[in-house]
Amino acid sequence: MSVNPKFVAQVVAVTKILDQLDYYKILSVARNATMGQIREAYHKQSRIFHPDRYFHLSDSEFKRGVYKISKRVTEAYVSLRDAQKRRFYDQQLNESQGQNLRYTEQSARQQKKAKQEETGQTEQGRRMYQQGMREMKARNFAAAERSFKMALAYESDNELFKKMADEAGTSIKTDYQTKWTE
Repeated sequence: MSVNPKFVAQVVAVTKILDQLDYYKILSVARNATMGQIREAYHKQSRIFHPDRYFHLSDSEFKRGVYKISKRVTEAYVSLRDAQKRRFYDQQLNESQGQNLRYTEQSARQQKKAKQEETGQTEQGRRMYQQGMREMKARNFAAAERSFKMALAYESDNELFKKMADEAGTSIKTDYQTKWTE
């Protein structure tokens, strides 16, 4: 069985620009594609570029290209089928203006770190932070400040906890002055 020369040329060309394609382009779907459309596109692309279809050929450049494209098709599907990874990937894509085109282990670590910075690294720290946020919402600034300071006891280097403790402390002073001047 021989392969269409146009397809061989297409594989070689795609391989050269593969790092410039985002996951949506690799799967040939729109950014607002449904999960069903993504799954269907993945199955179509994986059938076309599955390395086992071409193992018998002698053209090693072509086979390497097919393998590389196949891996990227699978990577795209794994990233886009998970709603959380997809949201993060889309956010990454938007923030980098299309420059950060892959969801990598580093991306996953960045996502985890951002989540930890947002809510805390320890269970106790997160709990105290959440309590502080509830107190801030209730305008109980003294209790909020205590909660944030307790959160800092568990995570002394957490900048968010420090910022919120300072904000609660400032709000206590502002609230106290407002009550006495009325």
